[in-house]
Amino acid sequence: MRILFLGNHTVGVHSLDALARSNAIVGVVAHPPDPEDGLRYESVFEHAAGAGLAVARFKGRDPALERFVRDVRPDLLWIADYRYLLPQSLLELAPLGAVNLHPSLLPLYRGRAAMNWAILHGEREIGLTAHFVDEGVDSGDIIAQRRVPLAEHEDVGDALNKLYPLYASLSTEVVAAFREGRLQRQTQAPGHWPIWPRRRPEDGLIDWSASAESIVNLVRAVARPYPGAFSWIGADRVTIWRARAGLPRGPGSIGSVWRADSRSFTVNCGEGSLEVLECEIEGGLQPRVGDRLDPLERAA
Repeated sequence: MRILFLGNHTVGVHSLDALARSNAIVGVVAHPPDPEDGLRYESVFEHAAGAGLAVARFKGRDPALERFVRDVRPDLLWIADYRYLLPQSLLELAPLGAVNLHPSLLPLYRGRAAMNWAILHGEREIGLTAHFVDEGVDSGDIIAQRRVPLAEHEDVGDALNKLYPLYASLSTEVVAAFREGRLQRQTQAPGHWPIWPRRRPEDGLIDWSASAESIVNLVRAVARPYPGAFSWIGADRVTIWRARAGLPRGPGSIGSVWRADSRSFTVNCGEGSLEVLECEIEGGLQPRVGDRLDPLERAA
């Protein structure tokens, strides 16, 4: 089977490697240069080039991308973490269509940052969906889904580690179903399903008037390899990597530290308290009882 692969980051590398074992990869399309490549994530562009595959960088509606697809004549387009929408004229160039791997249990969490949004909402189950691509946003027919549990103490890094092998195994299984003529597809459940927007590093700013439980979910949702949830003590930025809820409010106002030792410190929230178990503080100072974490970003 002749496959044109479009993808990015570590999930893209896992998918591409799985497909290349038993298919002809006629081309690879990666994002334009991405500052996260090779730092937070593996680079599809560098990985494909190192494997001797024909690889190029295009945005989704770049006319040069459509010319590239026409030149390599794929049977199937395979997409993993390629963030650009593709025009219908391009989708029609592959006789078998286009399949995307989306890191949610569609139709839940269509759009960007699906895992992050799921964790922010306290979901205890995540998953990966293989679906056909149409002109909508993650709205095409579902081919297969895989579900995995996510415990309340696990963060987005744990979620990624659970999904990485699924990107490989689901790619292998679905392409085999194409080849053997046993592919099944199911229309997504009708209803109003929100399309979630991308998240930016500044969205990790903590609002201490929220509940401790919701702040823990924010910390989990943007933990490594993402930039982290953050606040400020004076001019020093505090990035929180691990925290837990469950304690009642202590003395002092919202955002104030009411308990601190060498291992952790505890902050009053709008509802309950947040115990900070791992953080990084610019300036390296240890928080003290009475310090106040400012919910408003300020210049260092």
